[in-house]
Amino acid sequence: MRRGTLLVAVFAALAAPAAARADVARNLFNVRYCEFLEAKGALPDVTVSVWNTIGFSTCPAKWWKRQDAAATAKARGDLLVLLNGPRHWLMDVAEGNALGVDRFDGQKLHKVATISLHGADALKQRLYFDRTITRNNIWTWKKGRRIFELVAPGGDVYVMQSYSQIVDPKLTLRDLPGLGKRLSLPEGWRYRTRVLTKPLVLKANGSATVLQDDLQNTYQLYRTTKPKGAPASHAVDLTGHTKTVKTGAGGFVEDKGTITGAPFGDGTIDLQGTLAGGKLDATYRVLLAGGSIIGTVSAPFTLKNGEVDFVGTGTLIGGTGRYRGITSGTLNVHDHNTTDGQNGVF
Repeated sequence: MRRGTLLVAVFAALAAPAAARADVARNLFNVRYCEFLEAKGALPDVTVSVWNTIGFSTCPAKWWKRQDAAATAKARGDLLVLLNGPRHWLMDVAEGNALGVDRFDGQKLHKVATISLHGADALKQRLYFDRTITRNNIWTWKKGRRIFELVAPGGDVYVMQSYSQIVDPKLTLRDLPGLGKRLSLPEGWRYRTRVLTKPLVLKANGSATVLQDDLQNTYQLYRTTKPKGAPASHAVDLTGHTKTVKTGAGGFVEDKGTITGAPFGDGTIDLQGTLAGGKLDATYRVLLAGGSIIGTVSAPFTLKNGEVDFVGTGTLIGGTGRYRGITSGTLNVHDHNTTDGQNGVF
């Protein structure tokens, strides 16, 4: 199990119930915290407990610097321990319920969430991708507070709940207004900041939807645009044309192009994955009028006479805007290309 994959899988709970001893934590804005993510079990079924310094300390720098995740895991009989922090809260008040208290190297921490992960796919690292978790909490930003948001294709809005100093240890609050210039946003996404003209209250009554950007800042969904109505089933029959626009270490490849067909009509596609062991494993995003779709593909390939054939399977795993909540069964995928990647037809 790789550190990055599990870390992103459980980042959905980074700001889970956020409770102090009296179930209410006040004056949290820009307060530093850290967490231990404690994984028990064995793949494909893993249970992760999230231990947070909130209510006890602001994660003392000397204490945090000396933490050894592997030694902690061995001492506690864990499958894996990940160090998550330092991070900084962005709400003013958080209400919730802690699930217990324990000590890590002399410091008390609250247990703020338990997450059950099932299947190898749940551990894959996907940025700008929804994670739905079980929790109950109320977060409040006061009037006049500047907030930072992601707007997804179709108009869904996420508000930043905490910023991270994991990827960039020098990231501070004053950097957030201009953060959009640094983020590698998927096509159709945008970053914005605004000052609240009235308090903002976010409630999670049993579940919350969160995601991360490429600096591991965490956001919670608070506004959706999907029309109401019962979900419908449709056959999927898409064709498209792509060109390779980027390659990198480890077999990384990115293809972009156009797509058309049932039931979505015309759109653009951005596929990013790795070519290794005779197979392409990738995540793709389709940008459409009214929203976007994210999916996965796994396709073994064969080479012959300067051309390459990919034949495998894919799935639709989520979306934004009018496509929020979309899923699919197994889809058949066929892609034919030249070895330079400039003539893809799928």
